[in-house]
Amino acid sequence: MQIINNNTFIANVLNRRWFQHISYWVLFVMFFALAWGTHDDNYVKTLSVELINLPIKIALVYSVIYYLFPQFLFKGKVWVFIGLFLLLMLLASVCQRIMDNLVIVDNFFPDWQKEPTLNIVQLVRGAVNISSVLAIPMTVKIMEYLSSVQQREQTLAKDKLEAELVFLKNQVQPHFLFNTLNSLYSLILKKSDKSLEVLLKLSDLLRYMLYETNGPQVHLQKEIDSVISYIDLEKVRYGKRVEVSLNIWGEKENFSIAPMLIIPFIENSFKHSTRDFNKAAWITIEVGIKDVTLILKTENSLPQNPIDTPAASGIGLKNVQRRLNILYPKRHELKIESSEDSYLVILKLKLGKRL
Repeated sequence: MQIINNNTFIANVLNRRWFQHISYWVLFVMFFALAWGTHDDNYVKTLSVELINLPIKIALVYSVIYYLFPQFLFKGKVWVFIGLFLLLMLLASVCQRIMDNLVIVDNFFPDWQKEPTLNIVQLVRGAVNISSVLAIPMTVKIMEYLSSVQQREQTLAKDKLEAELVFLKNQVQPHFLFNTLNSLYSLILKKSDKSLEVLLKLSDLLRYMLYETNGPQVHLQKEIDSVISYIDLEKVRYGKRVEVSLNIWGEKENFSIAPMLIIPFIENSFKHSTRDFNKAAWITIEVGIKDVTLILKTENSLPQNPIDTPAASGIGLKNVQRRLNILYPKRHELKIESSEDSYLVILKLKLGKRL
């Protein structure tokens, strides 16, 4: 059991299991030797009696905490544990009664009348007396077990949450990559000068996604740069069919953000503004930083006769909402509004962490 959380010499000694066990038995013997010795001020006699009975108590304690606990109680075999515990208490009481009659009464209390070894009353009294030695070790062992269970559950929950976050982060639609590659292929066939530009931007975006988003936080500027690259690629893909307005403002050099948190909102705007084209589409995107708050606004046009509603289609926004709830609990505000001809998303996120 760790008592002090540092690396000093005293802490290392106090945290040693052997030191804790020896200290417990020394304190136990001294306490009861002094307690019983007050009756006749013969502390040597009571100390000797406690030392004679000590092996029985040590055997009882270690049998309970190192055998009965892990083999039965901690495995949910409660009734088996209770039965064996009572049997072990009875055995320890019998051993102590034998020691009393053969050694202690004759050598230390010759005036006492010997009671039968298997006298029920004496056995129960002896069991109650000897049970005092179990109170602290059993309490400590149960607390250690509960602490380890709680720590294990927290570790499992953390691992599960991290796995979920990785999954959600990777949910930027894979069809974007395929569509961009198709656009690149088309540009190459046409021998367009834009093909090299598209290839470089796609390379930068993939490098960011693969190598710079593994940590829990990235520099806000890098996240915004990835958003710009993403928008530029989508502009190449859709050409004049979509009018995109982008406004970035505020101080962003000293902040970090969870990676791949903004792109799903942008992707959602392109996805729904270009569905079932019946007229020119438009998208307005605003990314700003005010004090320690990121403000993201995306608004896009909607087709006149959509097959389904933007809020109901796809899993992009649902995933990013889940990530926001995990990573920024009570530190974000997400507002979604939909009208007949537009779809508006406003995210306010307290960054709170300066690099």
